[in-house]
Amino acid sequence: MRRRHVMSPMPTMPTVLACLLLLAGCGSTARSSATVTGSEATFQRQATAVAEEWRDRGITTAWTTGFVPLQDLVVEPDWSTNGILKASYGNGWIRTSSPLSDLSGRGVIQFADGSSLSVPLVGANTAYSELPRRSGACPSEGRPPTCQWMTITSARLSTVGIGTSRGQADVPAWYFTVEGLPQPLVRVAVAPSATTSLPVVDPPGNSGESGIVPAVRLRSIRDESIAFDLGIGACDGGARGLVQEFPDLIVIGGSVVQPRAETPCIALMLHHRVDVRTKRPVGTRPIVDAVSGRPVSIHSAPPGDSPPSSLPATDQPMG
Repeated sequence: MRRRHVMSPMPTMPTVLACLLLLAGCGSTARSSATVTGSEATFQRQATAVAEEWRDRGITTAWTTGFVPLQDLVVEPDWSTNGILKASYGNGWIRTSSPLSDLSGRGVIQFADGSSLSVPLVGANTAYSELPRRSGACPSEGRPPTCQWMTITSARLSTVGIGTSRGQADVPAWYFTVEGLPQPLVRVAVAPSATTSLPVVDPPGNSGESGIVPAVRLRSIRDESIAFDLGIGACDGGARGLVQEFPDLIVIGGSVVQPRAETPCIALMLHHRVDVRTKRPVGTRPIVDAVSGRPVSIHSAPPGDSPPSSLPATDQPMG
């Protein structure tokens, strides 16, 4: 029986990429050395598993016709004016000053190429329920207090610009006004039934010792040629680009020769450019990282950076 990959709610892209770079071995002092042949065999198995996950979730079909978000569905405000509220949000200490409407309906996603997609929406209360929930007790002792409630006072329906498989798009979203913050907290309003989410897959091998490293950013695509960066450890050698081609997607990654277990290594991640060739032109097929199961693009964000989001110049009142 084929081992199923563990699926979980989509984390933020910076968090996923940062974890993958750690798995690539950026600073381990006790890693074993994987053989080149073994690494390539592991890559092929992983690439096949990733392709199956994409098909099982309908991503390859929705990639050019549906709504596949490439970033988190919550767009956070600028927390610099109130760091305590940022902690409250992260710990799920969120409440409303009055009940929110759960009136739903339909909205339209506008894509950068001029195309649009009519989608069902969720109400403000349902969107609110998707925000982080309370975890642990809020300490009541101490001066000043170590946390406080983040209070939402109202909600309105508007749009937010987020990255999707079809480029930047203006997507219906609920804008939550937060007491004590000049900017709203925004949550995409598109119903789950119209959203195709990316998978979260198990990394290959054991604790990053398989010799497989992630593709972190595309450099160029020309007909049957793909140039991209691998995320490798400072002491990794023999970096090679790997590709497995399918009719509906292309999976890329790389293999490295890792240092012996007793070799000390500085904790530093390097970008190493590689080139691979496909049997036929890349075309519109998505290019996917074998380690994370997530798409790789020229605009892939480095660790710690968030994909760009844009807020409209004016909000539209809730209808």
